[in-house]
Amino acid sequence: MIRKFIKIFSVLTAMILLSTGAANAAGVSLVGGGATFSNPILDACKAEFARETGDSYVYNSLGSGAGRAGFDKGDFDFGWSDTPHLGASAPAGMLHLPVVAAPVAVMYNIPGVTKQLSLTPATIAKIFSRQITMWNDPLIKADTNRIVKSPVFETEKVNVTVDGKSTTTDVVKKDASGNPIIKRYTQKREAVSLPKLAITVVYRNDSSGTSGIFTNFLAATASSIWTKKGNNDFPSSFPGNINDVKNLGKIQGAKGSELTSALVAKTPGAITYAEKDYATKNKLVFAKVFNNVDIAVEPNAGGVSAFLGAATTNANGTLNLDYTTVNPSAYLIGSTSYALVLTKYKDPAKGAAVKSLMTYILDKCAAKFPATEFAVIDGKLYDFNKSLIAKIS
Repeated sequence: MIRKFIKIFSVLTAMILLSTGAANAAGVSLVGGGATFSNPILDACKAEFARETGDSYVYNSLGSGAGRAGFDKGDFDFGWSDTPHLGASAPAGMLHLPVVAAPVAVMYNIPGVTKQLSLTPATIAKIFSRQITMWNDPLIKADTNRIVKSPVFETEKVNVTVDGKSTTTDVVKKDASGNPIIKRYTQKREAVSLPKLAITVVYRNDSSGTSGIFTNFLAATASSIWTKKGNNDFPSSFPGNINDVKNLGKIQGAKGSELTSALVAKTPGAITYAEKDYATKNKLVFAKVFNNVDIAVEPNAGGVSAFLGAATTNANGTLNLDYTTVNPSAYLIGSTSYALVLTKYKDPAKGAAVKSLMTYILDKCAAKFPATEFAVIDGKLYDFNKSLIAKIS
């Protein structure tokens, strides 16, 4: 049933693109699907890719689990997963391409509170494990109502072409090694008055790489609280009985980042984790997160670049994230999201189009659309991606 829906949805979307002239009939039409994490940048860049290359793609934002399954079955020319696809079902010759990187934000709806909270990983773990159940908890107050030091990244103006028009935009400036440059630090004591309001935890109830990113972060940075390993299935990682009577109504699931963030937006006292773009779309406030040197960093492209700078790479394209990094500008809930591709496609034209798309995403998309907060990948990770993309045919 899911496979039939994917095919129908993809055909209809392709027909719409053709009818509006977005796709060039002489080009190759690709179908992809998977992680909601990557959807904001893929959606933003879709028309530009078609305009500049003559090829086109549709992307089904269904979650990482559906992306892996659909790619395995051959429903997608490229899949997308926020966490590695290492199962036996993975097709031969598959590569992971970490061509996009962005933050997962902790976003919340506290009526009357528009100021940004600053939270330690331990406090976040206690909130999502239901050890902290009220917004006026002393630990939340202690995290936020103190002098908070945060980095301000240096930016530079770059010229990009969008919709055939040249425009100037600001991107984070980096040094020769690809590390973001800190312009200065701010130090500010916040005075946030938190209400006596119950916290409602909202989580992804589908197989979600975003859940994997978030629970891996909790398990790595607050292991004494989040005592289970990270998992794409949030309930499996939850350190306790998620169905305990005390959790009824106060921990709720929804499918996809689109629906979890929308549920938080209409639920006073709710909190969730999702790509930062969904906070912006739903007018939700997101927290700064303290790193290993007690610097509170916003979920932004600079913080993600700093965090990923400490990662190491594997031959299959996956990364080993370093949650112990002492980089002062690192945002610890940052991650790449992996495009799943083949080294050898049955149709050489399709292989060439996938290769062109991955190159375009790596080289142009984040710079063209900085508002999505996806990081421009450069330095060693850029070179790593280029070496992998070269293997596609």
